[in-house]
Amino acid sequence: MKQSLLKKMLLYFSAVLLLFSLAIGIVFSLLFARHSQEVHQEEMQKRAMALAAAIPAMEEATKILQAEDERYTAAGSQPTEMVPGRRHGHHGRMMMHQGWCRRQYSEPNDNAAAFFQQLNELGEGDVWLVSAGSRMIRSYGAEKEDILTDLPPEAEELIADVLQGEAAQSRAFSPLLGTPAITVAAPIYQNGQISGAVLLHHPLKNMEEAQWQGIRLLGLSLLLALLLTAALALILARHFTRPLLRMQQTARAFASGDLTARTGIRQQDEIGQLAADLDTLGAELEQSRTERQDFLTAISHELRTPLTVLRGTLELLWQDLTSTPEQKSRCQKQAMSSLTTLERLVGDLLELTRLQNPGFTLHIEKLNVTEAFQDAIRQVQIIAAAKQIEIAADFSAPMLIEGDYGRLRQLLVILLDNAVKFSPEKTAITVEQQLLPTGWQVSVTDQGCGIPPEELPHIFDRFHSRQGRENRQGTGLGLAIAQEIAQHHGLQLTCESELGQGSKFIIRAE
Repeated sequence: MKQSLLKKMLLYFSAVLLLFSLAIGIVFSLLFARHSQEVHQEEMQKRAMALAAAIPAMEEATKILQAEDERYTAAGSQPTEMVPGRRHGHHGRMMMHQGWCRRQYSEPNDNAAAFFQQLNELGEGDVWLVSAGSRMIRSYGAEKEDILTDLPPEAEELIADVLQGEAAQSRAFSPLLGTPAITVAAPIYQNGQISGAVLLHHPLKNMEEAQWQGIRLLGLSLLLALLLTAALALILARHFTRPLLRMQQTARAFASGDLTARTGIRQQDEIGQLAADLDTLGAELEQSRTERQDFLTAISHELRTPLTVLRGTLELLWQDLTSTPEQKSRCQKQAMSSLTTLERLVGDLLELTRLQNPGFTLHIEKLNVTEAFQDAIRQVQIIAAAKQIEIAADFSAPMLIEGDYGRLRQLLVILLDNAVKFSPEKTAITVEQQLLPTGWQVSVTDQGCGIPPEELPHIFDRFHSRQGRENRQGTGLGLAIAQEIAQHHGLQLTCESELGQGSKFIIRAE
């Protein structure tokens, strides 16, 4: 059981952590990629603007570009057809198309090629210069021939925007570069006028490599965190299941008959409460077993005495050992008395068992308990008259309750019968009513011998009976039955007594 629960907890923890890690990884990857591109584009834009600001200050570069413009203008300022691969001296290869001409400088000894190569190094990418006046695009070609046909519409828009003085960025030049790339553009100002623009291209694969490095670092971090968390989850799961294992062992001890076993768990949570309930269950089971053993011992003792007397009497009669009719009559009376005691004992046992049965139901009705108690007094007065005992009752107000009329009458009969039994002749028993702020109480007071203090806590136990001439025929179950009836009605039955001063039984309803 423990291993299964432990595995389930680890599985749940791992699943939650894995899903959380995947969610974090996906969100981080998207945000990191977007942030990386934004940062990279900002850096590219800054480099492009720095190059655009620095180029007019380079006198040598300006002379080279002006010379190239003059050469292009001399060759024809508005080219309308494409002449692929047409060479113009040692300066490079010229491709003309629909109003734009791109020139690539590739020979290392060429001053223009060296200049563009330096621009690429400063810009950390592929730098193109766009001339507004001659409509030329110049770049370092690295001895690579690249013939253009038409610029993509988005590329045309980017060049138009930057020549209007707006910094721009786009990915429209990717087909021309042969790889996915980002292009940023910055205008070149000379004498307050826009003379051209700087186009800085950077392949996306370089940014993707940086992004993958970040993602790999995140993945390793998440994997390490997952392993550490799994180890911590294992420790926590063991800490969680350890009390459950102890409770399981305690329950198995109960099943094997060891009701003294306890969990020993002291936690201020649901598991601690469950362990406390299990310990309480063990204590109650142990108490029930002790009570059952005491009950069997007591009932065996109570049955043995009348059965022994009855057997001895019957043996005398069977063996005809009685010599006179008086002895025979005395034996018959003794046998009848023993049978009466057995009958009363068995009846009380059945009554108590019935009351303690969880399925026992009362005939509940709304009634005035005063009527039931007055009926009980009339029933006991016949017994009290034999000892010349007066029962004085004072019921000045009705006492309404929902209960069983017969059982409530039986409750007071038991208390009155007990009071008559232990009261001397020619005394009085007082039944007094008292109304309380939240209910009422009825007390039965006698002038008997009282109850010793050490016996007072046990008078409602089964088979607890006082020894003496007054209680020769008592079964020790009367007060236990009375307590059960009181509890079934939600009443409190208590006793106050002093040895030699009489006893007072109190029925309280709140």
